[in-house]
Amino acid sequence: MFITYKNGKEYSLDYDDKAHSYKVDDVKVPSVTRIIDACFPKNLTDWALNVGEEEYRRVIDEALEVGNDTHQWIEDYINFGHACEDTDGLWRCNHILKPVKAFLGWTEEYKPEWIDAERKIYCDKHKYAGTVDAVAKINGRVCVIDFKTSKKIYKPYHLQISAYAQAIRRIDGLRQWPLGIILRLDKETGLFQQKVFEPKDHFKTFIKCMELRQWSSIRIKESDVV
Repeated sequence: MFITYKNGKEYSLDYDDKAHSYKVDDVKVPSVTRIIDACFPKNLTDWALNVGEEEYRRVIDEALEVGNDTHQWIEDYINFGHACEDTDGLWRCNHILKPVKAFLGWTEEYKPEWIDAERKIYCDKHKYAGTVDAVAKINGRVCVIDFKTSKKIYKPYHLQISAYAQAIRRIDGLRQWPLGIILRLDKETGLFQQKVFEPKDHFKTFIKCMELRQWSSIRIKESDVV
């Protein structure tokens, strides 16, 4: 696919879904999530040791399934106005009923004007790529939205959205930074929790994460003893 900037610049972006990796004009570039993980690794070691390998795998796989299927449902809903039905109109997504209910409750309250779903982005200035869950207008303001089915809203999520917002601002030639929205869809209660913030306030920290990731990948030369 091609990423076309409003100023006319165009970049060829290839995404490997299995490896979750991006190439721009045949050159590999880091993803937003990989950059952030380099600074804020998912520390599940102690919990995994306590519950055992089998339970660890079961819980992780279940969480991934719910998260992935919820994102797919929302993408179809945004693009087609409906989702998760077969030709007979039968409901096939019982395992994501609660997060879907939370999402529909949020859309009813805030009435977003959808612009994009699962949008691929590439920031040519800082050389990173990623996939934005959704872009919408709410009360006339462009918003970058990230859907989460996690237990809580974690701080690194703000950096993720700040990186997406910067890329979209540059690609679309926006004068104003998009607003950031973290939308957590609770898997147990069917309620939503949202965090609205200004991504521009956190972008410098994301750049520091990029620098730390780059530093961690280089080999440090050994010096002679003086």
